[in-house]
Amino acid sequence: MSCFLMINSWAGEDQLEATEKIARVFRMDPEDADAIVDNLTNGNPWQFDHQISERQSEIAEPYLQSLGFDVECIPVMMDDGMGMGMPMDDFSERKPGFFGKIKNLFKKKR
Repeated sequence: MSCFLMINSWAGEDQLEATEKIARVFRMDPEDADAIVDNLTNGNPWQFDHQISERQSEIAEPYLQSLGFDVECIPVMMDDGMGMGMPMDDFSERKPGFFGKIKNLFKKKR
């Protein structure tokens, strides 16, 4: 079963190394990775936007944990069998991540 990777926090020793590794693992710009790790240190979780396979999760989770990340794999629930996945967990009680806060800034007030 595929899943979404959620990184809840970071408590490692070398933030620069963690930033470089996150950028490489998730194939993103170092500036984006730096913002993510900064937010993780401030208690804001981050979720990778794309689904990953169970096999990829088995490799990524221990690797990221060895760098000081608190990682969880959230199983994907399929919508109508069309291959569109959604996390099964209810995140309404969690703090919104950095990008969730940005989205909230642009919501229309009613």
